[in-house]
Amino acid sequence: MKKFLIAAHGNLALGIKSTLELFLGDALDFTYLTAYTDDAPNLEEALENFFSSIDEQTDQAVIFTDLYGGSVSQKIAMKAIGKTNVFVIAGMNLPLIMETASLALSGEDYDNDKIAKLITGARQELKQVELVAGTLKTDTAETEQEMTETVTLASSTPALTERPETNKHMTMRVDERLIHGQVAMVWSKALKLDGIVVANDEVVKNQMQENALRMAAPNGIKVIMRSLDDSITLLNDHRSATKNLLVLVRTVKDAVTIAAKVAYLDRINVGNVGKMVEGDKKKLAPTVLLTPSEEVALKTLTEICPETDFQMVPTDKKELAKDFVL
Repeated sequence: MKKFLIAAHGNLALGIKSTLELFLGDALDFTYLTAYTDDAPNLEEALENFFSSIDEQTDQAVIFTDLYGGSVSQKIAMKAIGKTNVFVIAGMNLPLIMETASLALSGEDYDNDKIAKLITGARQELKQVELVAGTLKTDTAETEQEMTETVTLASSTPALTERPETNKHMTMRVDERLIHGQVAMVWSKALKLDGIVVANDEVVKNQMQENALRMAAPNGIKVIMRSLDDSITLLNDHRSATKNLLVLVRTVKDAVTIAAKVAYLDRINVGNVGKMVEGDKKKLAPTVLLTPSEEVALKTLTEICPETDFQMVPTDKKELAKDFVL
C-alpha cells in the first residue's frame, strides 16, 4: 500500500489538501500535518502515529515537507533514518505531489531513482509566464515550444494501409476546459499518454487560446490542435494506432461529431462540462451539467458508444452515462 504525508509549518498542508482532492479525488491514503499553530496536534505524537501505520513489509511511504532545513523536515528525517520503504522530499510544489501520487494510481512502486526523476521533472514546472512576446529568452521556452508544437503527419512517413494490432489506446474526453491541471497532471499519467489532440473549431482560430492551452500541456507529451473535421482525418489515419492518445472536445455535441466518424475510439469519457454555459441546465453528475440540446446529444453519444462514462478523475467511481439518459 502507498501512503503519503504532507507536513508543513502553519496550515499549508491543509490548503494543499483541498487542492489535491480536487485533482486526485480522495481514494489515495494522504495524511496532512500542520505544525506550530495553536490548534495543531503534537508534532512528535502525530509523526509517531503516521510511522506506526506503515507496514515495513508491504507499504511504501512518501513524505513531503515544506523546507529542507526546517524543523519539520528535521524531525521527520530522524524518524525515517534507515527505513528503505520511506522516501522524504523536502521542498515541494503541486506538480511534484501530483506526479508522485499518479505513480501510485498506475500501480508502480517507488525507488530512489524514480523519486529523483520526479524531483527533476517538478523543477521544470517552475516557469516564468511570458507576458510580453519575445521578452523571455530561455532554453526552457524553446524546449516547451518543441514539446508542444503543433505537428502534422509527416509526408515522409507512409500511411498504413491497415490498422496495426496494438496495445495502444485512443480515449476521447469531454472537458470544457480542454487542457488543464487534471488532464495534464492526472489523466496524462493514468492513460500513459503519448499525445493529446485538441479537437475544437474555435481554438484553432484563436492564437491566444492556443497559447494558453500549450502553457497547460504536460511536459514530454505532444499536443496537436485541430478543427473537428481535421481531427477526424487525423484520428482515422491508421498511424494513430501507434500512440496512446487523448482526444479532448469541449461539448457533448462535438463528441458526437467525432464518435460518429472515428472508428477506433476505445473509450469516451465525460468529465467536466456545463459549468461555463449559461441558461437552463440539468445536473446529471457533480461535474456534468447539460442544456436540453446537450442532453439530446448525450443520448446519441450513448447510442454510438454504450460504454460512454462519467468520471472526473481516475480515482472517482466510473458511471455509465446511459444510466442518466431518459
